[in-house]
Amino acid sequence: MFKTHLAFGFLIAIIAIRFLNPANQLLFAFILLIGAAFPDIDHPKSRLGQMAWPIARLFEHRGFFHSFFAIAIFTALLFIISNSMLYSIAFLLGYASHIFADTLTTAGIMPLHPLLKFKLRGAMRTGAFYEYSLFFVLISVDIFLMFFL
Repeated sequence: MFKTHLAFGFLIAIIAIRFLNPANQLLFAFILLIGAAFPDIDHPKSRLGQMAWPIARLFEHRGFFHSFFAIAIFTALLFIISNSMLYSIAFLLGYASHIFADTLTTAGIMPLHPLLKFKLRGAMRTGAFYEYSLFFVLISVDIFLMFFL
């Protein structure tokens, strides 16, 4: 779902840039896209998980890094490091877009992991026809909005 997460994150970036009007729109979009990819740091086959392989080995995929707690912790850490509310919001929006997209899949997410292990899940299978269809729709909307928003 890497490409789908980026396409959805880019859609959120286009809309957020329109409303928040950051001075450095490219940096804002880049940070948002990092947030959109970041939760899969816990997946050993993801690009990020391969770069940070100790994390991918220590944490189960769609466990802690796919929880609301992780969103809060990593967004707060970014704010402490950067002292930028705007770029922290960009990261938060990207991260949240990833979590939302994963709730559409059959694997779902555990939003309150590790406290509660209930899952939010949908009917879309990762890597199947509906995901590719969603990706195509997202890219189409991204392109349209880039020129008309």
